[in-house]
Amino acid sequence: MGEAQSISFAALEAAAPAFGAAGRRLLEGEVAFIATVSRAGNPRLAPFCPIFSGDHVYVSSGAKTAKRHDLQNDGRFVLHALLGRNDEEFQLAGRGVLVADAAERARVHADIRFQFDPGDPIFRLEIERALWGHWEKVGQPGTYPVRKRYRVGEGESPA
Repeated sequence: MGEAQSISFAALEAAAPAFGAAGRRLLEGEVAFIATVSRAGNPRLAPFCPIFSGDHVYVSSGAKTAKRHDLQNDGRFVLHALLGRNDEEFQLAGRGVLVADAAERARVHADIRFQFDPGDPIFRLEIERALWGHWEKVGQPGTYPVRKRYRVGEGESPA
């Protein structure tokens, strides 16, 4: 089985504009949750502030955090926004890639809107799939979910 294809957030916005708009609306400038996988294979969940910089979404992580170790060792992540109106949800999944390039790190640092240590690791989130959904007729009889998936190389489909 080959390695999964991945794209930037800008490429997601171009390929699936509604997904991109929902993701930006629910993630940009907000707190979200990121799930990672420990060396032992255990899932872990942590709050963080997604950083939109250039074409990508990034994570700036404290050097001694479990999130940093997990992203550096395994890379797999699932990012989930806090729920929006009508329980709108948005999720990205893929692999985090450690950013070593000084120019890319400087661009990300310029876009960070919270206090950080410039020496902390930064990870670029390479997107493999996304999930977006909300509820229709909230608080009424017949409430139902509307969910869509996006998978790189396959496009959009109902979830």
